[in-house]
Amino acid sequence: MSRRPLHLGISTCPNDTFLFHGLLTGEVQVEGHDVEIELLDVQELNQRLLDPGAARAFDVAKASYHLALLMAEELVALPTGSALGFGNGPLLLARAGLDPLTPTPSSRVLCPGAHTTAALLYRLFYPDAADAEHVIFSDVMPALERGEADLGVCIHEGRFTYAASGLGLVEDLGARWEAETGAPLPLGGIFARRTLPEETVDAVQDALRRSLALARARPEATLESMRRHAQEFSDDVLWSHVDLYVNEWTRDLAEEGRGALEVLSRRAAGAGLVRPGTTLSVHRPLRERRLFHLVPEADACDLPRTGPLEVPSLALEGFVHLSFAGQLAGTLDAHFGGVERVALLELDRDAVTEDLRFEASRGGALFPHLYRPLDLGRDVTGSWTLEREDGSFPLPDDVGRG
Repeated sequence: MSRRPLHLGISTCPNDTFLFHGLLTGEVQVEGHDVEIELLDVQELNQRLLDPGAARAFDVAKASYHLALLMAEELVALPTGSALGFGNGPLLLARAGLDPLTPTPSSRVLCPGAHTTAALLYRLFYPDAADAEHVIFSDVMPALERGEADLGVCIHEGRFTYAASGLGLVEDLGARWEAETGAPLPLGGIFARRTLPEETVDAVQDALRRSLALARARPEATLESMRRHAQEFSDDVLWSHVDLYVNEWTRDLAEEGRGALEVLSRRAAGAGLVRPGTTLSVHRPLRERRLFHLVPEADACDLPRTGPLEVPSLALEGFVHLSFAGQLAGTLDAHFGGVERVALLELDRDAVTEDLRFEASRGGALFPHLYRPLDLGRDVTGSWTLEREDGSFPLPDDVGRG
């Protein structure tokens, strides 16, 4: 019986097609999964995520951080794939000859979708101005050029071409955001449904990292993907967009990106645009999780402080079995049934990462395997002795929390 393909959605903007080039061409695969990728306008992506019952609902998709905050209980952000603006973001533009330039209650203002971060910024910064009308992002500038609207919030490549269209810049909403908050602006990211198995989210995250690495190694190869889907076909404009929004925070949100999400959530909640206390979770990739090894019938205090640990599986299978924090209870139940005492060793991720592989094991879940001897002095950062109580091994509180 064939398995249902994993359905991914991305936007047509150059930073997405640059990032996803490897996946679009098939050079990068999502391990263990068939994948269908659909490219749509950002508000269409937002809308499809809002409707999980749709015939072609997305499992993973690019979306606006505004939408993700509204769906924080249903979505988890992936650490790879975000677009953060540093002193830049959506532009508020005016038709030629408009006076005054700033929005008023009687202005006709266009935004690229009710759930876009651009629309959120307009509401935050102009609460007393006219409500925006929402159109596809590619229709905003043409409507202003024809004089059919007074102002419009522009996203994607238009920020590099509006002047040639005779439009006026009212302000860069991203620059205003950073000036007022001191934080970069989270515009959009890649989000997975919380209903997906964790190993599926891990596989997608790993594929995104590999696809981005491929694009950075061979950027010229991505032009075909970017040209095919962009509204603006100038290569200079495409590269300008990539240079602006593909950076180290695209590879990994890191603490600065996570902090920016908290600022966005607080500001949006303060304006009544999302629920108070909304927190968007960010998926923790395999390589960032705590790693542990279990030694049967051993006391941690009696183990040597340095030197290699004798591990039977290294000789039998070629690797040392490890577990993530969330897998420890299952590992203890599955493999330590007749054991009364166990030494629990925590490993230094940085020390072992070069020799670490993630491979399917119990129940198809990905487990960490160390393909070299475990060195007690170099690799181990913490140790505990676990004693069986009432049939199970209680884990230390900080370990149990992962």
